[in-house]
Amino acid sequence: MKNKIILPRGAWYGDINILYFVPSDWQIENFSIPAPQIFPDQAIAASLLSLKTELEKHKPGSVLIVTDDLTRPVSLQPILRPMLEILHQAGFSDNQISFLIGLGSHKALTPEMVAKKLGKDAAARYRWYNHQPAETEETEVVWGQNRVKLNRHYLAADFRIVVSGLTPHSFAGFSGGAKMLFPGLADMPTIARTHKSVLMGFMGQLGETANNKFRNLIEDFTRTVGLEYFVGVVINGDRSIHHIETGDFIEAHRRAAQVARKLYLHNGVAEKGPFDLVIVNAYPKDTELLQAENAFIPIKSASRPFLKEDAIVLLTSECSDGFGHHGLFEPDGLLYRPPKPLNFLKGRQLVFFSDSINEHDFYKAYHEQDKFFSDWDELVEYLTGKLPENPKVAVFPQASLQLTE
Repeated sequence: MKNKIILPRGAWYGDINILYFVPSDWQIENFSIPAPQIFPDQAIAASLLSLKTELEKHKPGSVLIVTDDLTRPVSLQPILRPMLEILHQAGFSDNQISFLIGLGSHKALTPEMVAKKLGKDAAARYRWYNHQPAETEETEVVWGQNRVKLNRHYLAADFRIVVSGLTPHSFAGFSGGAKMLFPGLADMPTIARTHKSVLMGFMGQLGETANNKFRNLIEDFTRTVGLEYFVGVVINGDRSIHHIETGDFIEAHRRAAQVARKLYLHNGVAEKGPFDLVIVNAYPKDTELLQAENAFIPIKSASRPFLKEDAIVLLTSECSDGFGHHGLFEPDGLLYRPPKPLNFLKGRQLVFFSDSINEHDFYKAYHEQDKFFSDWDELVEYLTGKLPENPKVAVFPQASLQLTE
């Protein structure tokens, strides 16, 4: 009789749980985010009541709502319904409300993609823009010897609302907040500099916002250009809304980050190891290959190692949108370099599984020594030949959200 594991797949594209069979001697330890606790609609509406006060205080003539894109897993429809109702009750017409998608250097969203993010009604009813790094203007923010440029629609707006999810992030601690502007709405030199600085180890920390040099920097920048209202969203493992914090973009983000860390952190992983195989599934950030590396968060965040020295790491991702797009890290991107072995794996074998991309695309992003499989049975056969008898196996089904102590 075979063992089985269940992995969620296809954020934004079905969100289904898929059953995979594995050998019966695998000793499986499943580390999953707790069962969803849904933040009810009435609580969402109540959390947005402070928006009325801010509108009365500022008396703006227009409102711009900044959102993240489909590489980020939060569906905004449950939040936008009460938010837009508040705006219309305050006297704003449809043409006084617009949306700006904070892409950074990611791929522009199509109308169909925007409908997924905002909901069909909002996408059809209101004006929306994709951020374009070339469509920026100088701000008062000076970084080194250069003035930072920011999206012109954002700078021209009377009242700015940022709505974003908080997921663990390698250098911003958690996504969202000021990161939605810097680098999300910035020009390409600023986008490149933010990434290059942290890649070189100058600043930033995974899963931590306190004393995080990168976040402190971008929050200083954001305070200079202004942001009137922030909505921080923490999601459950199935992408439903777990919690919302609203108000000041720093204070609300800090509160939401505390909730997110408590929800996503797994204690005692090392005590249940060490493991021969760890399976990290990229859901709910599994839309494209370039984002699949977020699934390494359980390994990167571990303060105590839980893998054997000769362990195998299996990364799985749906890659619904294929290879993906990032103006910095795809071939010909400003910061693209030929793939190298991943240092944090310390020589361990990396194996990748996806039945939505091909081997050619995989090796654009990963080193030639890494193994690619698009057939699950072939993958299991390969692993069976590499693993010891009765291997200990750790499974992280929502790995792009999951932290370990």
